[in-house]
Amino acid sequence: MTVRRSVRKNAEVSDPVKGFDYFRPTTVEEAVILYNEGGNRARLLAGGTELVNEMRFGKSQPEQVIDLKHIGGLDFMELTRERLRIGALYRVRDAECSGALRHSPFGALSFAAGTLGSPQVRNKATIVGNVCRASPSADLIPPLIALGARAKIVGKGTERTVAVEEMLLGPGKTVVETGEIVTELDMANVQDHTGCSYYKLSPRKSLDLAVVGVAVMVRIDHRTSRCIDARIVLGAVAPTAIRVPRAESILIGSRLSESAVQAAARVASDEAKPLDDVRASAWYRKKMVDVVVRRTIALALEQTGKRR
Repeated sequence: MTVRRSVRKNAEVSDPVKGFDYFRPTTVEEAVILYNEGGNRARLLAGGTELVNEMRFGKSQPEQVIDLKHIGGLDFMELTRERLRIGALYRVRDAECSGALRHSPFGALSFAAGTLGSPQVRNKATIVGNVCRASPSADLIPPLIALGARAKIVGKGTERTVAVEEMLLGPGKTVVETGEIVTELDMANVQDHTGCSYYKLSPRKSLDLAVVGVAVMVRIDHRTSRCIDARIVLGAVAPTAIRVPRAESILIGSRLSESAVQAAARVASDEAKPLDDVRASAWYRKKMVDVVVRRTIALALEQTGKRR
Protein backbone atom coordinates (compact mmCIF):
# COMPACT_ATOMS: atom_id res chain seq x y z
CA MET A 1 0.00 0.00 0.00
CA THR A 2 1.30 3.45 -0.89
CA VAL A 3 2.09 5.78 2.01
CA ARG A 4 1.69 9.48 1.32
CA ARG A 5 2.98 12.27 3.53
CA SER A 6 3.27 15.99 2.88
CA VAL A 7 6.62 17.49 3.83
CA ARG A 8 6.21 21.23 4.29
CA LYS A 9 8.84 23.77 5.29
CA ASN A 10 8.33 26.84 7.46
CA ALA A 11 8.12 29.74 5.03
CA GLU A 12 10.00 31.96 7.49
CA VAL A 13 13.02 29.65 7.47
CA SER A 14 15.60 30.19 4.72
CA ASP A 15 16.06 26.74 3.20
CA PRO A 16 16.52 25.76 -0.47
CA VAL A 17 14.53 22.56 0.12
CA LYS A 18 10.90 23.35 -0.65
CA GLY A 19 7.87 21.45 0.54
CA PHE A 20 6.94 18.30 -1.36
CA ASP A 21 4.63 15.30 -1.24
CA TYR A 22 6.40 12.10 -0.26
CA PHE A 23 5.13 8.75 -1.58
CA ARG A 24 6.26 5.32 -0.45
CA PRO A 25 4.89 2.68 -2.86
CA THR A 26 5.33 -0.99 -2.07
CA THR A 27 5.12 -2.38 -5.62
CA VAL A 28 6.59 -1.43 -8.97
CA GLU A 29 3.08 -1.06 -10.35
CA GLU A 30 2.17 1.51 -7.68
CA ALA A 31 5.39 3.41 -8.30
CA VAL A 32 4.76 3.54 -12.05
CA ILE A 33 1.22 4.84 -11.54
CA LEU A 34 2.42 7.54 -9.14
CA TYR A 35 5.24 8.53 -11.49
CA ASN A 36 2.87 8.81 -14.44
CA GLU A 37 0.47 10.92 -12.40
CA GLY A 38 3.25 13.17 -11.13
CA GLY A 39 5.03 13.51 -14.47
CA ASN A 40 7.78 16.13 -14.51
CA ARG A 41 6.74 17.29 -11.06
CA ALA A 42 7.94 13.99 -9.55
CA ARG A 43 11.37 12.48 -8.90
CA LEU A 44 12.32 8.93 -8.01
CA LEU A 45 14.34 8.22 -4.87
CA ALA A 46 16.46 5.06 -4.64
CA GLY A 47 19.90 5.65 -3.11
CA GLY A 48 19.32 9.39 -3.04
CA THR A 49 22.96 10.40 -3.33
CA GLU A 50 22.23 12.74 -6.25
CA LEU A 51 18.64 13.80 -5.59
CA VAL A 52 19.14 14.75 -1.94
CA ASN A 53 22.15 16.93 -2.79
CA GLU A 54 20.30 18.55 -5.70
CA MET A 55 17.40 19.41 -3.40
CA ARG A 56 19.69 20.58 -0.62
CA PHE A 57 21.44 23.06 -2.91
CA GLY A 58 18.30 24.16 -4.73
CA LYS A 59 19.19 22.53 -8.05
CA SER A 60 16.05 20.38 -8.00
CA GLN A 61 12.71 21.22 -6.39
CA PRO A 62 10.32 18.36 -7.09
CA GLU A 63 6.75 18.66 -5.92
CA GLN A 64 6.63 14.90 -5.38
CA VAL A 65 9.25 12.39 -4.25
CA ILE A 66 8.54 8.71 -4.93
CA ASP A 67 10.65 6.53 -2.62
CA LEU A 68 11.40 3.13 -4.17
CA LYS A 69 13.22 1.67 -1.16
CA HIS A 70 10.13 -0.05 0.25
CA ILE A 71 9.40 -2.04 -2.91
CA GLY A 72 10.19 -5.68 -2.25
CA GLY A 73 12.26 -7.76 -4.63
CA LEU A 74 14.47 -5.02 -6.11
CA ASP A 75 17.43 -5.29 -3.73
CA PHE A 76 19.08 -8.33 -5.27
CA MET A 77 22.07 -9.68 -7.16
CA GLU A 78 21.51 -13.04 -8.84
CA LEU A 79 24.59 -14.73 -10.28
CA THR A 80 24.19 -18.05 -12.09
CA ARG A 81 26.11 -20.01 -14.70
CA GLU A 82 23.93 -18.38 -17.35
CA ARG A 83 23.76 -14.71 -16.32
CA LEU A 84 24.01 -11.88 -13.83
CA ARG A 85 20.93 -9.93 -12.77
CA ILE A 86 21.05 -6.82 -10.60
CA GLY A 87 17.96 -5.21 -9.08
CA ALA A 88 17.25 -1.48 -9.01
CA LEU A 89 17.99 -1.20 -5.28
CA TYR A 90 21.21 -3.26 -5.21
CA ARG A 91 23.82 -0.98 -3.68
CA VAL A 92 27.26 -0.16 -5.02
CA ARG A 93 28.83 -1.17 -1.71
CA ASP A 94 27.24 -4.62 -1.95
CA ALA A 95 28.80 -5.12 -5.39
CA GLU A 96 32.17 -3.96 -4.10
CA CYS A 97 32.11 -6.38 -1.16
CA SER A 98 30.61 -9.40 -2.93
CA GLY A 99 33.25 -12.11 -3.13
CA ALA A 100 31.06 -14.09 -5.50
CA LEU A 101 30.86 -11.16 -7.90
CA ARG A 102 34.52 -10.21 -7.53
CA HIS A 103 35.73 -13.70 -8.43
CA SER A 104 33.21 -14.20 -11.23
CA PRO A 105 33.59 -13.28 -14.90
CA PHE A 106 31.89 -10.00 -13.90
CA GLY A 107 34.69 -9.07 -11.50
CA ALA A 108 35.39 -5.81 -13.35
CA LEU A 109 32.02 -4.53 -12.14
CA SER A 110 32.92 -5.28 -8.51
CA PHE A 111 36.28 -3.56 -8.94
CA ALA A 112 34.68 -0.50 -10.55
CA ALA A 113 32.17 -0.30 -7.70
CA GLY A 114 35.05 0.06 -5.26
CA THR A 115 36.37 3.12 -7.12
CA LEU A 116 33.12 5.09 -6.97
CA GLY A 117 32.97 8.06 -4.60
CA SER A 118 33.48 7.49 -0.89
CA PRO A 119 32.43 4.58 1.35
CA GLN A 120 29.51 6.70 2.56
CA VAL A 121 28.32 7.26 -1.01
CA ARG A 122 28.79 3.61 -1.94
CA ASN A 123 26.73 2.57 1.08
CA LYS A 124 23.71 4.43 -0.32
CA ALA A 125 24.16 4.63 -4.10
CA THR A 126 22.70 1.96 -6.36
CA ILE A 127 24.20 0.51 -9.52
CA VAL A 128 21.04 1.20 -11.51
CA GLY A 129 21.02 4.77 -10.18
CA ASN A 130 24.58 5.28 -11.40
CA VAL A 131 23.46 4.21 -14.87
CA CYS A 132 20.33 6.37 -14.88
CA ARG A 133 22.33 9.38 -13.71
CA ALA A 134 24.25 9.07 -17.01
CA SER A 135 27.27 11.05 -15.88
CA PRO A 136 30.07 11.13 -18.49
CA SER A 137 32.51 10.07 -15.74
CA ALA A 138 30.32 7.34 -14.18
CA ASP A 139 32.51 4.46 -13.04
CA LEU A 140 30.02 1.63 -13.52
CA ILE A 141 28.79 2.43 -17.02
CA PRO A 142 31.98 1.48 -18.96
CA PRO A 143 32.26 -2.05 -17.49
CA LEU A 144 28.51 -2.58 -17.84
CA ILE A 145 28.73 -1.71 -21.53
CA ALA A 146 31.81 -3.90 -21.96
CA LEU A 147 29.88 -6.78 -20.37
CA GLY A 148 26.87 -6.25 -22.64
CA ALA A 149 24.45 -5.19 -19.90
CA ARG A 150 20.81 -4.57 -20.75
CA ALA A 151 18.26 -2.61 -18.72
CA LYS A 152 14.68 -3.68 -18.07
CA ILE A 153 12.45 -0.60 -18.25
CA VAL A 154 8.89 -0.78 -16.93
CA GLY A 155 6.19 1.75 -17.73
CA LYS A 156 2.43 1.98 -17.44
CA GLY A 157 1.37 -1.21 -19.22
CA THR A 158 4.72 -1.47 -21.00
CA GLU A 159 8.00 -3.29 -20.57
CA ARG A 160 11.10 -3.06 -22.75
CA THR A 161 14.75 -4.02 -22.65
CA VAL A 162 17.48 -1.66 -23.85
CA ALA A 163 21.24 -2.16 -24.02
CA VAL A 164 23.00 0.18 -21.59
CA GLU A 165 25.14 1.60 -24.38
CA GLU A 166 21.95 2.56 -26.24
CA MET A 167 20.38 4.18 -23.16
CA LEU A 168 22.75 7.12 -23.01
CA LEU A 169 21.78 10.29 -24.87
CA GLY A 170 23.99 12.85 -23.14
CA PRO A 171 25.05 14.06 -19.70
CA GLY A 172 22.15 13.27 -17.37
CA LYS A 173 19.96 12.12 -20.26
CA THR A 174 18.78 8.61 -21.15
CA VAL A 175 16.06 6.99 -23.23
CA VAL A 176 14.12 6.26 -20.03
CA GLU A 177 11.01 8.41 -20.22
CA THR A 178 9.15 10.15 -17.43
CA GLY A 179 6.80 7.56 -15.96
CA GLU A 180 9.21 4.67 -16.61
CA ILE A 181 11.37 2.88 -14.05
CA VAL A 182 14.50 0.78 -14.62
CA THR A 183 13.88 -2.29 -12.48
CA GLU A 184 16.97 -4.38 -13.22
CA LEU A 185 20.12 -4.93 -15.25
CA ASP A 186 20.83 -8.23 -16.98
CA MET A 187 24.04 -9.66 -18.46
CA ALA A 188 24.66 -13.00 -20.12
CA ASN A 189 27.56 -14.89 -18.57
CA VAL A 190 30.80 -14.42 -20.48
CA GLN A 191 32.28 -17.32 -22.39
CA ASP A 192 35.50 -19.15 -21.62
CA HIS A 193 38.82 -17.44 -22.33
CA THR A 194 37.22 -14.02 -21.84
CA GLY A 195 38.62 -11.22 -19.70
CA CYS A 196 37.15 -7.88 -18.68
CA SER A 197 38.86 -5.11 -16.72
CA TYR A 198 38.25 -1.51 -15.67
CA TYR A 199 40.93 1.11 -15.07
CA LYS A 200 40.22 4.49 -13.50
CA LEU A 201 42.71 7.33 -13.75
CA SER A 202 42.12 9.86 -10.98
CA PRO A 203 44.25 11.88 -8.53
CA ARG A 204 43.07 9.80 -5.55
CA LYS A 205 41.75 6.28 -5.11
CA SER A 206 38.64 7.56 -3.35
CA LEU A 207 36.27 10.52 -3.76
CA ASP A 208 37.61 11.79 -7.10
CA LEU A 209 35.76 11.50 -10.39
CA ALA A 210 37.55 9.75 -13.22
CA VAL A 211 39.86 11.82 -15.39
CA VAL A 212 39.78 8.87 -17.77
CA GLY A 213 37.94 5.59 -17.23
CA VAL A 214 38.41 2.61 -19.55
CA ALA A 215 36.77 -0.81 -19.64
CA VAL A 216 38.01 -3.55 -21.97
CA MET A 217 36.62 -6.98 -22.76
CA VAL A 218 38.59 -9.44 -24.88
CA ARG A 219 37.82 -13.03 -25.86
CA ILE A 220 40.58 -15.34 -27.06
CA ASP A 221 40.40 -18.45 -29.24
CA HIS A 222 42.59 -20.77 -27.19
CA ARG A 223 43.47 -22.85 -30.25
CA THR A 224 44.92 -19.97 -32.27
CA SER A 225 45.59 -17.45 -29.46
CA ARG A 226 43.81 -14.85 -31.57
CA CYS A 227 41.30 -12.34 -30.27
CA ILE A 228 37.81 -13.20 -31.54
CA ASP A 229 35.84 -10.46 -29.78
CA ALA A 230 36.66 -7.16 -28.13
CA ARG A 231 35.01 -4.15 -26.59
CA ILE A 232 36.75 -0.94 -25.62
CA VAL A 233 34.67 1.58 -23.68
CA LEU A 234 35.88 5.06 -22.75
CA GLY A 235 34.49 7.13 -19.89
CA ALA A 236 34.99 10.81 -18.97
CA VAL A 237 36.24 11.74 -22.46
CA ALA A 238 32.94 12.43 -24.26
CA PRO A 239 29.38 13.50 -23.36
CA THR A 240 28.62 9.83 -22.67
CA ALA A 241 30.64 6.66 -22.27
CA ILE A 242 31.54 5.52 -25.77
CA ARG A 243 32.67 2.35 -27.49
CA VAL A 244 35.50 2.55 -30.01
CA PRO A 245 34.66 0.11 -32.84
CA ARG A 246 37.68 1.10 -34.94
CA ALA A 247 40.03 0.25 -32.10
CA GLU A 248 38.15 -2.97 -31.37
CA SER A 249 38.51 -4.07 -34.99
CA ILE A 250 42.30 -3.76 -34.72
CA LEU A 251 42.33 -6.21 -31.82
CA ILE A 252 39.93 -8.73 -33.37
CA GLY A 253 41.88 -11.26 -35.42
CA SER A 254 45.20 -10.30 -33.84
CA ARG A 255 47.19 -12.12 -31.17
CA LEU A 256 47.11 -8.91 -29.12
CA SER A 257 50.71 -8.21 -29.96
CA GLU A 258 52.33 -5.05 -28.67
CA SER A 259 51.94 -3.38 -32.07
CA ALA A 260 48.22 -4.25 -32.27
CA VAL A 261 47.58 -2.98 -28.74
CA GLN A 262 49.48 0.24 -29.42
CA ALA A 263 47.57 0.81 -32.66
CA ALA A 264 44.23 0.25 -30.93
CA ALA A 265 45.20 2.63 -28.13
CA ARG A 266 46.16 5.35 -30.61
CA VAL A 267 42.83 5.02 -32.40
CA ALA A 268 40.98 5.18 -29.07
CA SER A 269 42.87 8.37 -28.23
CA ASP A 270 41.92 9.86 -31.59
CA GLU A 271 38.25 8.96 -31.03
CA ALA A 272 38.11 10.60 -27.59
CA LYS A 273 36.39 14.01 -27.54
CA PRO A 274 37.16 15.35 -24.06
CA LEU A 275 36.66 18.87 -22.76
CA ASP A 276 38.87 21.05 -20.58
CA ASP A 277 37.63 21.20 -17.00
CA VAL A 278 38.95 21.66 -13.47
CA ARG A 279 40.10 18.04 -13.31
CA ALA A 280 42.19 17.91 -16.49
CA SER A 281 42.76 19.48 -19.87
CA ALA A 282 41.41 17.90 -23.03
CA TRP A 283 45.01 17.48 -24.25
CA TYR A 284 46.01 15.54 -21.13
CA ARG A 285 42.94 13.34 -21.29
CA LYS A 286 43.60 12.35 -24.91
CA LYS A 287 47.20 11.48 -24.04
CA MET A 288 46.08 9.42 -21.07
CA VAL A 289 43.48 7.51 -23.10
CA ASP A 290 46.38 6.02 -25.07
CA VAL A 291 48.15 4.95 -21.87
CA VAL A 292 45.09 3.70 -19.99
CA VAL A 293 43.72 1.68 -22.91
CA ARG A 294 47.02 -0.18 -23.20
CA ARG A 295 47.05 -0.91 -19.47
CA THR A 296 43.44 -2.07 -19.45
CA ILE A 297 43.92 -4.39 -22.43
CA ALA A 298 46.84 -5.98 -20.58
CA LEU A 299 44.69 -6.46 -17.47
CA ALA A 300 41.84 -7.96 -19.48
CA LEU A 301 44.26 -10.32 -21.24
CA GLU A 302 45.48 -11.55 -17.84
CA GLN A 303 41.88 -12.38 -16.96
CA THR A 304 41.42 -14.61 -20.01
CA GLY A 305 43.72 -17.20 -18.44
CA LYS A 306 41.42 -17.42 -15.41
CA ARG A 307 38.27 -18.13 -17.42
CA ARG A 308 39.12 -21.60 -18.78
